[in-house]
Amino acid sequence: MASEESAGGGDGGPGGPPGGGPADELESLLKRELAPELEVIRRIARGSMASVYLARELQLKRLVAVKVLAPRLARDQQARLRFEREAQASASLSHPHIVQIHRVGRLSNDLPYIVMQYVKGRTLEQVLQARGPLSIEDACRVLSEVSAAVAAAHQKGIVHRDIRPGNVLYEDESGRALLSDFGIAAILVSGEGGQVPRLTKTGELVGDPGYMSPEQLLGEELTESSDVYALGLLGYELVTGRGPYEAKSKREMITAHIQQSPRRLVDLRGDCDPNVSAVMERCLAKSPGQRPTAADLSQLLRAGSAEVTPFPISGGPAGGRSRLYSRLAERRMPQITAATAAVAWGVLQVADVLADRAIMPEVAFKLVLVAVVTGIPAVLTGAWFHGKKGRQKFALIEYWLFGGLALVWLAVSALILLRWI
Repeated sequence: MASEESAGGGDGGPGGPPGGGPADELESLLKRELAPELEVIRRIARGSMASVYLARELQLKRLVAVKVLAPRLARDQQARLRFEREAQASASLSHPHIVQIHRVGRLSNDLPYIVMQYVKGRTLEQVLQARGPLSIEDACRVLSEVSAAVAAAHQKGIVHRDIRPGNVLYEDESGRALLSDFGIAAILVSGEGGQVPRLTKTGELVGDPGYMSPEQLLGEELTESSDVYALGLLGYELVTGRGPYEAKSKREMITAHIQQSPRRLVDLRGDCDPNVSAVMERCLAKSPGQRPTAADLSQLLRAGSAEVTPFPISGGPAGGRSRLYSRLAERRMPQITAATAAVAWGVLQVADVLADRAIMPEVAFKLVLVAVVTGIPAVLTGAWFHGKKGRQKFALIEYWLFGGLALVWLAVSALILLRWI
């Protein structure tokens, strides 16, 4: 599971500092009942369904995460089934890009818990919030790894049903992406011919509609292709920071998934490889039969990604400089700055020659100088917001920046003219 910097998948984000009450009682219970094998250190995440605690496995000398169902859900049979489903589904899978389950158990108060792999890092949701969209290469690598994990689950007859940035962990040291939270997974085969208990009622939506396939939203038969649709949505978010549809409400989003064609990825991100764009659009086909398998998707994306090299999220000066340079280069700022400086220098040289020969009055030279001095930051501001390939929306802050520069230009120009008159 994740560190202090990430949460327990679909169970929600990190909780605040412990403040007494049931949370403290649960931590004390864990410390008593899991000792001496496990030394519970502290709570690192809390969500709507469970809390996650950092612990040390003394015999193997390794850190682990202990996920415990929230006490208020102790009598909720459906919540207990989903919690146990996560343990059942995850424990049956062994893959380098799936969070591993070490063991499960129950406390004396009958609350179930899972001892699982500790992943020091963040969720992809937190990564995107911290640094924005990934480079095309990083996005392909991460999505290829998640797709490989999903393919491994599909081989076991397990459909995840809740693939989204909040349920994928990014490990700082190795740069690996690991899929977590199989709490609402659908097990398509029982393995021994037995009936698998249903966790949802017919027509009930469980999960985030923003990451559901059309057939999932319509309550139709669920297949592995539903996960592939979610992988396509994840790919769009990794590359653009947003989804393939424009929607202002949950209802509009559901309608878009069912009826609308996705925007082309190359239109949203100009430097995207057309082949990657085409693969992502295939994942979002309305008909499940037209989508690739998760295994095929992983293979296709792996061809366009490099070796695993952890990309910077936050931290030291080197990482900060790298991210800043990447953003400047993405917006073509070096080229635009050089071109702007060259044009400004040329204009000033011509104006200076004309002023020296008395062809241009001194006041006109001053007005040109003011226009150049205020024009340079105006051009660079426009480059920062619109220098990327493709069409970008006009941000509200641009009105303030351009308006401020225009006011400075008008005020200084008016002052020069008044003094001249």
